[in-house]
Amino acid sequence: MPTSKSEYIVTASQSYISRSANILVAPNLHSKGKSVIQKNVTIHGEFGAAIHIGRYVYIDEDVEIVPSVIPTSSDPLLATSSSSGGVGSKIIPQPPTENEKALSIIIGSHTKIGNNCTIHSIAIGSCVRIGSNCKIYPRSKIHDCCIIENDSVIPADMIVPPFSRVRGNPARIVGSLPECSGGEFVEDCVQEYTGFVRELGE
Repeated sequence: MPTSKSEYIVTASQSYISRSANILVAPNLHSKGKSVIQKNVTIHGEFGAAIHIGRYVYIDEDVEIVPSVIPTSSDPLLATSSSSGGVGSKIIPQPPTENEKALSIIIGSHTKIGNNCTIHSIAIGSCVRIGSNCKIYPRSKIHDCCIIENDSVIPADMIVPPFSRVRGNPARIVGSLPECSGGEFVEDCVQEYTGFVRELGE
């Protein structure tokens, strides 16, 4: 939990970014505001791709956000294995070569990402809950109103439909969420942000 406002950079859009977060090439990070980025978060903007974060997003400690990298050509001889994302393997972030390009990342509003997660997804919807110690592999996509349980591993290219509950390594859909979940998630994120700011003495 926060201890002092001095530990954060407060943006014009009222987002709070920990001074110990590592935002590489900050102009590539686009936030709609009122979000919190905690300490030791690393966001790889140096890949040249835009990273879009909605409103009331909470990114917990020790999260790494890395754009997916794909070949610019369909020629398999030009492809590399750096973004293949085998389940359970660790992907070392490598900026795209001259034969590759990085894909933008979109993180929707009212979404929470737990601590110690690695995010390579091309899109995470609004009202998504990602637990702690999760790995979201390249080119995957999580639609709105989903819960990704702690320690889950989303394989490369997996598409998670709206209102899904996901767990496991590799992850699988284990249930569904009621349609009212979206409203509950919105209210929860707004209250958490308000409580965070209040605790800082704003």
